[in-house]
Amino acid sequence: MRNLKKVRESILVVLVMMPGTGFSQPASRSGQQLFTHYCAVCHGSTGEGASGPDLTNPLWQSSITDLELGNTVRNGIRGTAMPAFSARLQPAEVQLLIEHLRTLAKDAIQPANDLRARHIAVSPERLLRAETDPSNWLMYGRDYGNQRFSPLEAIHRENVRNLVPVWSFQTGVADGLEATPLYVDGVIFLSTSWNHMFAIDARTGAELWHYRRHLPAKLTYCCGPVNRGLAIAGGTLYLATLDAHLVAMDAQTGRVRWDTEIGRVGNNLSATSPPLIVEDKVVVGMAGGDYESRGFIDAYQAETGQRLWRFYTVDSQGGGATWLNGSYDPQLRLIYWGTGNPNPDYDGAARPGDNLYTDCVVALDAETGKLRWHYQFTPHDVWDFDGVNEMVLVDLHIGSQIVKGLVHADRNGHFYALDRNSGKFLYAKPFVRVTWAKGFDNGRPIVDPQAIPTVQGVTVCPGAAGGKEWNAMSYSPVTRMIYLPAIENCAVFTNYGIEAQRLGLPPGPSGFSYLPGQAYGKMMALRVDTGEVAWQVKTRTPMGGGTLATAGGVVFNGDPEGNVVAYGAGDGKRLWSYQTGSGIRGAPIAYRLDGREYIAVASGMAGAVGGFTGAGAPWMRDYRSGGALFVFSLFETGASEAFHGGSRQQ
Repeated sequence: MRNLKKVRESILVVLVMMPGTGFSQPASRSGQQLFTHYCAVCHGSTGEGASGPDLTNPLWQSSITDLELGNTVRNGIRGTAMPAFSARLQPAEVQLLIEHLRTLAKDAIQPANDLRARHIAVSPERLLRAETDPSNWLMYGRDYGNQRFSPLEAIHRENVRNLVPVWSFQTGVADGLEATPLYVDGVIFLSTSWNHMFAIDARTGAELWHYRRHLPAKLTYCCGPVNRGLAIAGGTLYLATLDAHLVAMDAQTGRVRWDTEIGRVGNNLSATSPPLIVEDKVVVGMAGGDYESRGFIDAYQAETGQRLWRFYTVDSQGGGATWLNGSYDPQLRLIYWGTGNPNPDYDGAARPGDNLYTDCVVALDAETGKLRWHYQFTPHDVWDFDGVNEMVLVDLHIGSQIVKGLVHADRNGHFYALDRNSGKFLYAKPFVRVTWAKGFDNGRPIVDPQAIPTVQGVTVCPGAAGGKEWNAMSYSPVTRMIYLPAIENCAVFTNYGIEAQRLGLPPGPSGFSYLPGQAYGKMMALRVDTGEVAWQVKTRTPMGGGTLATAGGVVFNGDPEGNVVAYGAGDGKRLWSYQTGSGIRGAPIAYRLDGREYIAVASGMAGAVGGFTGAGAPWMRDYRSGGALFVFSLFETGASEAFHGGSRQQ
C-alpha cells in the first residue's frame, strides 16, 4: 500500500470547507450531504473535478486505502490546498464521507477499455540526448535545438505512397487542435483547446486517461482558447493554461501534483504554449501582448512549482508577450526565446524608441534568467509582426568557419541567421514579398517611411499574419535545408492613434484588412548556410501547419484545407497526401513502436485564422472545424488485429 507521501504526490485530494459556513454539531448528515458541504466547491457535485481533481477515476480509487483516505481527510496534506478536517468532523462523519467517496466512480463516465498507462520516466539525461533517440518525441520541437528532425528512415520517399491511417483519436473538444503531441515509451500525450489533456495508448489509439481543467468563467485571451503542447520531465507532465497557471501532473494517472499561478486573468494574461524543461526548471512564457499586459519569461522549480526567476521583456508599457516556446543550448547554458509586439500595436507615436525587448530573441542565462544578449527583428514594430516564432539551433557553415548558429523565420518576412553565442547578425533574407523594409544596415532593418500606418491606410507586405505564422519549421542535417510553411499576403494598415487625435480627426479603427483574394501559400526549402531558396511549391491557401523532416528524405506538412502532405526533401516533389477532414494548424511527429515507424498529426482548424479564412482566402470562410489525432504507418496485412482498440476480449 502506498504511504501518505505517495498519496500527496499523486492525488492531492482537495477537500475544502466552503467559506462562511459551518456546523457546530454533527447533525445526522449523510455522506452525500457531507461531500456537498465540504468537498463539492472544489471537486464538483459529482466528484468529477472542478478546481480540485477528479475523484471518480478507478485508478485513483484502487490506489488509496480507506485508512489513507481517513488520514488525508483528518490531517490534510501539508503544502497543498488540502486542509485538515479533524476539528470539524467527528470520526463517524469521516467514515460516512469515505464510504461516499467510494461510490463516486459508480456513476461516472469511464474509459471504454481496460488499458492502464505504464510508468513513465524521462530523466534529464534523456532530454539532453533527445536528438539521438529515434523512437521517442520528448519535447515540442523534439530536441533542445527545435530542429523537428526525425532520424527514422523506414518511411522514405520510395515507399511513402504506401502510408495508411492505422487509427485516429477524436478529442470531442471544440475550438480546434493546434498541439504537437509528445510520444514517450508507448504513450502519446495530447493537449487541446480549453486545456483538456489526453494520454493515449500509441498501439491502439485507446484513451488511458483524460485531464480536464475547470477554467474560470472570466478569461482574457487572443486568437482562440488553444493550447500548443506539453513538456515532460521525470514522471511529470507540465501544462500552461488559459487562466495563466502552470500545472504539474502525474504522467501515469493525470493526477495533479501542483498548480502554480503564473499571472492573473484580471491582468489580461493567459498561457497557450508548451513549457521548456531546462535542468531542474520549467521555463514558460505568457500570452496577452495584444492587451495592456507586461510580458515576461518565468522559471519554476520542477519538483515544487516555486518560481525561481522572472525576466520582463518590457519596462512598463504593454506588449512583449512570450507566447511560443523556447530553445536551449546545454553547452552555453543559454535559453533562447522570442518576444511579441509592443502595445498599442499600430500607434508608434504612443511608444517612441525601439520598444525593447519586443520583437526580439532574448538569450537568457539558464541559472539566473539574466539577459546575455538580444537581437531585435523589428524595432518599433507598427505592423503587429511579433517575433515569437521558434528559434532553431544549427551549426552554420559561414565562409570557412563553423558557427554555432540560430535561425529564425520571422513574421516580418525575413529569414535570419545569428551567432547564438553572441547574438551577432550573420544574414537576413526575405522569403516572401517584403515592402516595409528596404534592406539592412549592420543588422538593423531600413524601414520604408511609406510603410508606416496612417489614417488613410497604407498597403504593406507581408500582412499581419506574417510571412510565416507560429507554425513550426524543421531542419534536416542530411540536406542542410530548412523546411518552412510560408504565407504570401499583404494588408492595408491604418492608425487612428495619437497623431489622428492631434489633428482633430473623428475616431476610427486602428488595425489592418487583408487584400481580397490575394493570399496564397508556399512550402519552401531554404539552404540554412545562406538563406537561399532551394525549392518552393505554391499552394492555393496560406500555409497554416508545421513541418517535420525525416532521414527518409521526406518532409511532412499539413495545410488549412485538411491535407497531410509528404514532399521530397531534396526537390519538393509531392509524394503522398491524405485528407483529414479539417484544417491542420499543428505539426506532425514521427516515432517508432515495436519496430515500426509512425507519423502522427493533429487535425482541427480554429484559432486565429483570419488570414486563411477571411478576405485573403475567401474560399476558406466555411472551413470544417475538428479535433482529431491521425496516426499513419506503412500498409501491412493483418494490421486490424494488431491495432484492436484495447478492450478485453471475452
